[in-house]
Amino acid sequence: MPKTNYRECWWLVQAISGDLGPGSYRNGTGYSMRNLNDLRPIGKRIDLFPDKEEGYRIKEKFRQDLMRWRVIIYNEFGLGILQASDPGKFKKKGFGGYYYYLANPELLEQKGKTLKDHIKYLSDNEKHFDDRVPLSKIESRFKGGSSMGFITAGGTSSYGFLSTEGTSYRKILGEENLEIMQFAMQFGEVLTIKYGKVRTGVDINAPYSFEPYQLKEIEGRWFVIGNLYPLGHKELAEIAVYDLARLEFADEENPDVLFEPVKGFDINEKIVIEYALIRRMGRVRTIDVTTHTESFAKYLSEHPLCSAQESLPDGKFRIYVPQTRDLIILFGAYGDELSFDVAQREDDWLGETEIVKQQLNLFRKTGE
Repeated sequence: MPKTNYRECWWLVQAISGDLGPGSYRNGTGYSMRNLNDLRPIGKRIDLFPDKEEGYRIKEKFRQDLMRWRVIIYNEFGLGILQASDPGKFKKKGFGGYYYYLANPELLEQKGKTLKDHIKYLSDNEKHFDDRVPLSKIESRFKGGSSMGFITAGGTSSYGFLSTEGTSYRKILGEENLEIMQFAMQFGEVLTIKYGKVRTGVDINAPYSFEPYQLKEIEGRWFVIGNLYPLGHKELAEIAVYDLARLEFADEENPDVLFEPVKGFDINEKIVIEYALIRRMGRVRTIDVTTHTESFAKYLSEHPLCSAQESLPDGKFRIYVPQTRDLIILFGAYGDELSFDVAQREDDWLGETEIVKQQLNLFRKTGE
């Protein structure tokens, strides 16, 4: 969905603020996904309880679209549409479904032109504006120079998880999921994802709860690190890392809804390495990577692990990179889809070539 598609956002703002029904969480009710679907324009509604596989795919897309709309509305207008595991204080239902509510409705009722008026204006007039017209120009036409008195989240840098100082624009893999992760980190929202990694005894399509704690850009990819556990079983949580470009969301109802946001989390503090080896880790090494699925081999062919990567026969690659904590995180994102060997050097110390494999146990539990 384009970031300037305010017509798609407008119905959700109307619904969540109570204009289309009793949707105020503070009054004891909240909107289920089915409720929100019923409030959509007639031509946009979908069958949320279909019998065919294609129908389930459509339902999953609606849930993902709903998440993206919530992110856009927060980024553009500061309105936080959150979710809870029950419809409100008067209608306890327990676990089993998500209910959506507006966390800060006071933003809609500022003096003068209200924020709701402003969003409606953008929605009604969107087709008359070129997508390249900055929002600030549209605002100035509407406001007439007077203050509207509402806050805006201001885009990706406002979350406090990323720094854009001194950087230049370049395409980084996984950007399509970046704002969703930041939104979840900001409000402590548990995400439902597919396990997504090759690992003995685990279905890669199995739904898991994921609590994102940290985002890192490594070798032109966005990675997210956090707690991963089967639905409803936080006691089994493990630290996990995912390549945002390959992370897939699942559609299953999830009893795990919220977590306490973790401020200042740094995965480097979890990767413990002997001091004597740390001093030698930055040296460039020759590493042979073997892929174990055709799809992953194709992925690495299209998106190399680093700028110095060579293709070898039979789904193998050779890379030339420093042995660093970032390399441990990078390899940790792909489970048993890959294995690797570090070429020996004459001046290697005992255990130097095994640094990455040993520390991968933090993510992969391989026992190596």
